[in-house]
Amino acid sequence: MGSAAIAFKDLGGSLARLPLAARLAMEDVHGKYRRTILGPLWIALGQAATIAGFVLVYSNLFGVAPQSFAIFLSAGIPVWVLMASYLSDMPNTFIAERGVIESYELPWLLHVWRRSFSYIILFVHHLLTFVVVMAIFHVEPTINMLYAIPGLLIVLFAGTGFGTFLAVVGARYRDLQPAMGVASGFLFLFTPVMWHPEQLRPELSWAYQYNPLYYYISVVREPLLGRLPEPNVWIGAGIGAIVLFFIGFVAFLMGRRRLYHWL
Repeated sequence: MGSAAIAFKDLGGSLARLPLAARLAMEDVHGKYRRTILGPLWIALGQAATIAGFVLVYSNLFGVAPQSFAIFLSAGIPVWVLMASYLSDMPNTFIAERGVIESYELPWLLHVWRRSFSYIILFVHHLLTFVVVMAIFHVEPTINMLYAIPGLLIVLFAGTGFGTFLAVVGARYRDLQPAMGVASGFLFLFTPVMWHPEQLRPELSWAYQYNPLYYYISVVREPLLGRLPEPNVWIGAGIGAIVLFFIGFVAFLMGRRRLYHWL
């Protein structure tokens, strides 16, 4: 069987087992908090503490009202954590699952979907902070918030595609994971997570306009804030997701036969 046939068979097998990947992801997340009193609620509490610290320090620094800054951060930081997870954690996917890969005949891409679903589950837990902040400041939900769902699906599709690329390359080059951890910290500064794009001078707009992460954070955060992203943001995020998924599959196709040796 040729490399392309193996890769397509693996992709089809992984898609057919998406419910299994989702169940395993749920077990992964909840397993980390087994025998704790609060369980997965610790995820939301950790996120809440981070946001509270940012609001206390940076609302004065940026000269913005703590209320509006808290709402802005509680909608944006969970999306950033989701995207950063793909960047910094996906390179280790096949390496970490080596024992499972050697013991069970499962599609390799199932492990990528499993991690991807675990990031989405963590995102939902993190989003509880946003719900609480809305309740504290009496913010009424709007119909526009539902547009965050297709935005999240775009992020899932793009992240899984690029995550596949990172998982393949990370199996060959073990330095990729720490390198991507450093890169995600650097990208945080150039992605409007802590600041509004409108706060930059026009000549500095390149800092976010040429940053693909800006488009992915916008298609989820803006609807959560009751606003709809501009059409060019939706188009950019959608086309980018298709391209990233294609890149990821091509990387998997080219490296599939070598993955056993790299592990």
